[in-house]
Amino acid sequence: METTETRKHQRTYTRCGVPSGRRDFGSPGRVFVLLLCIVAAACRAGADEPRVPGQSPADTADTGRANEPEFVDRAAFAGAFEIVRGVVLEEDDRAVTVLPMVSSGGPGRLLLAEPQEGQVNVYGTDGRLQRVIGRRGEGPGEFTVPIASRRTLDGGVVVADMVLSRLTFFPAGGAGEPEVVASPLPLVLGAEDMGEGRYLLFGQLMSETQSHLLHLWNRGNDEIEHSFLPMEVPEESRAYAASYTSVATALEGDTIWAVWALSDTLYKFSRRGERLKVIPLSLPRPMGVLPGADAGAITDPRAIQAAADALTQVNGIFILGDGNLAVQSMRSRGFESVWDLTVVDRQGAPVWKAAGMPRLFAVEGDLLYFDDPASVLPNHWIVARWKEER
Repeated sequence: METTETRKHQRTYTRCGVPSGRRDFGSPGRVFVLLLCIVAAACRAGADEPRVPGQSPADTADTGRANEPEFVDRAAFAGAFEIVRGVVLEEDDRAVTVLPMVSSGGPGRLLLAEPQEGQVNVYGTDGRLQRVIGRRGEGPGEFTVPIASRRTLDGGVVVADMVLSRLTFFPAGGAGEPEVVASPLPLVLGAEDMGEGRYLLFGQLMSETQSHLLHLWNRGNDEIEHSFLPMEVPEESRAYAASYTSVATALEGDTIWAVWALSDTLYKFSRRGERLKVIPLSLPRPMGVLPGADAGAITDPRAIQAAADALTQVNGIFILGDGNLAVQSMRSRGFESVWDLTVVDRQGAPVWKAAGMPRLFAVEGDLLYFDDPASVLPNHWIVARWKEER
């Protein structure tokens, strides 16, 4: 029987961000390819284990670990956010929350891609399970590692499979057959519907001079019309940085806000991918120094972990109800992760920041959906509001 402690460690691995790697990796892992070899074995070992939906924190003697002050600064959180309610995501024999990759499914809905489970779970913001999309496999409507799911403008869902390197389009309401499309990227990490048959794709694409992480793809003619968001790091660190391909965006009218894992910078692009503004960010924890060419190939697992623990990774951008922008970053602590938040205004001026926050999953209007720091279970969340006066 799977224990709560097992689920906690499974949860923590993916909370480092979006995996990176090559087509031959068969399981989800951490944000960078160097750690995939460590995590993949653990993920595969747990993939076929019996699952225990709805297990209570009282069922384990280790519940206190989630409350350690080094992970969550409760006073700082309470000073900036007002907790509205708790949410427990419904679990049954169809769905269990293990490694959720969360996005908005439209008003009142959340999409949770589950890379380890091989499916996408659709929830109401009240925590009720509304629908399960797909299952593990390689046929139409099936996934090996569904790393991201996004709502399309017609009310459907598009799912990116990292390992199969393809996109699956599910029609609105589940009516009709899904359409499977080969990804134009060697490793696709997400797709966002931009309208008029164009999609914003996430994933690294190398050119002769630079590597880019965002791409405008014309689905009709299967052409990438423009690539942008280059990895702007010193040349001696590019080989190491190329393993970090996690990028997050927030679409707002004609604007694409974007952040990349190893850049303490907020980027503002037009919907055509034209760079409009570059905003330096003052993160709660410094970014750290990337290993240079003199580090050589890092192969020892302890050295890999040490390098990861020394870096702050930026992995989320959210538009708050008052128009400010929240940027989420994290540092790994062995099997755990410490999450931070930075809030800036529309011009990039600092508004607030704090280290040791609960992980922020989604923002719907003025409501923010966080992991519940008082629970070791990944289906226990809290809903909060950003306080106007702090």
